[in-house]
Amino acid sequence: MHIVISGRGTVWPDPLPQAHPPPSPPAFCAASFDGEALLGRRTAQYNHRSAQMALVACTRALDDCGLQVSEETRDGIGVTLGTAAGSITGMAEFGTDTFSQPRPHLVAAAKTSHCVLSAPAGAAAITHGLRGANATVASGPATGLAVLRHAMIMLKAAHATAVVAGASEEFTAPASWLTPAVPGRHIPGEGAAAFVLESRETARAAGRSAHAAIAAVDVRAVAGLDTGQFTASLARTLARAGVAAPDVTAVAFRPTGVPEVDDAQHSALAHALPDAAHATHQERIGDCYSAHALLQLARLLDEAALPAVIVAADPDGLLSLAVLTDVPQ
Repeated sequence: MHIVISGRGTVWPDPLPQAHPPPSPPAFCAASFDGEALLGRRTAQYNHRSAQMALVACTRALDDCGLQVSEETRDGIGVTLGTAAGSITGMAEFGTDTFSQPRPHLVAAAKTSHCVLSAPAGAAAITHGLRGANATVASGPATGLAVLRHAMIMLKAAHATAVVAGASEEFTAPASWLTPAVPGRHIPGEGAAAFVLESRETARAAGRSAHAAIAAVDVRAVAGLDTGQFTASLARTLARAGVAAPDVTAVAFRPTGVPEVDDAQHSALAHALPDAAHATHQERIGDCYSAHALLQLARLLDEAALPAVIVAADPDGLLSLAVLTDVPQ
């Protein structure tokens, strides 16, 4: 089965980092994003910023491919969304309310469910009436590619006929408190990207064109992120995708901030893919952490840079790669 991307939707940060009062660092923020204007007051009221961006990205992805949700199709359309830790803002505000709001209720009960990791995926399903497989993935910087892998498994196992797959990362004052916890993190960013994944045959039967094919995704725990691990994973994933290394046009990756890991990553990519253009996209989006890989995917589609490889490594021992190609005839 060939899995293709038939729809895409994004929420991009502004192209220049925005200054914040200390101790918050500067960040690439989506300052022009207005969740209430895009989603309506009621929906925005009970969804925090990361969920709002995910909802908008999912809506744009569905609109992009023209996928009509009806009683006949809704049971087969699933949602898989990725996050680093859910809405840090939501959890911080909810916790603060337990101390600052008047008794006896203290907190708004309706906001309780929106503090959990799976809230955006559930909100996306409710908003669009999608009853297919619904999941949330949290894998640190490898989240975006882990989302693609999960969606592909759902499709190949016939648990869904289409999956809206995406990731979202917010930057707010509470979220900035966690920035120092990520080793060597560069200027943080926020944004969201979502894609409609389905089989090539399903897309063609419905008359939908595809942006690209996901030829292979590899996500696995590794004992140590050294040059050998990167090289072996690249070779394995390219072989599974049926793509020769010299044919790869571009490779996108995220610097981890750990010198020995980044040295190994650069060395492996320079050796295995010497002719490919290397990009981190940090000059445009900063470090969007869990959403970084999928925003990079969207950028590669904009640039029509295929075949392409995306690498997302977590120094704690998780390595993920994806290979994108043109849609097979």
